[in-house]
Amino acid sequence: MNQFHTRLKHISPEIIYSDGGFLAADHSIVDLLKDKAGKSARRRCRLCFHADEHAAQQEMLIVMHRSSYVRPHRHIGKLETMTLIEGACDALLFDETGAVTQVIPMTPAAEGGNFFYRMPDRIFHTLIFRSEWIVFLETTIGPFSRDMTETPEWAPPETDAAAGHAYLSGLALPGPSSAHL
Repeated sequence: MNQFHTRLKHISPEIIYSDGGFLAADHSIVDLLKDKAGKSARRRCRLCFHADEHAAQQEMLIVMHRSSYVRPHRHIGKLETMTLIEGACDALLFDETGAVTQVIPMTPAAEGGNFFYRMPDRIFHTLIFRSEWIVFLETTIGPFSRDMTETPEWAPPETDAAAGHAYLSGLALPGPSSAHL
């Protein structure tokens, strides 16, 4: 077991905070997150490396199962970065009407594909999972506020994963020429 496990505060089935001090993550941390994600209603769990939602820098190790649904959303006044560590997914970008404008295949760096993105504010985006699990590092500026995230009417809510998956599978995706930034 990782020596840092004792410094983790379990806030909910989906959220764990560290104490904000030095923290190194190994596979035992990923295993812990997968275990908790497997038991959570939305099939995801995150370890926040920052001490609380008020931190100026927000760094999170996030695990999501293939059955999880991420409603398309955009951030207002802040950007986010994503670094894929394990698994495979597609990052989808949307215009204001819900049309997919880009599909970016994501794999870990060792697999030679896109493993990192920087998402500017005000771009609708989501993920489609291509593996059982994905593990990624997400960073953004704080403090955390739900008011800084906007969800569109054209996508089902996260509370209805079945409708979300049906919606995502029915999207018209652009051709291969748009798959690269």
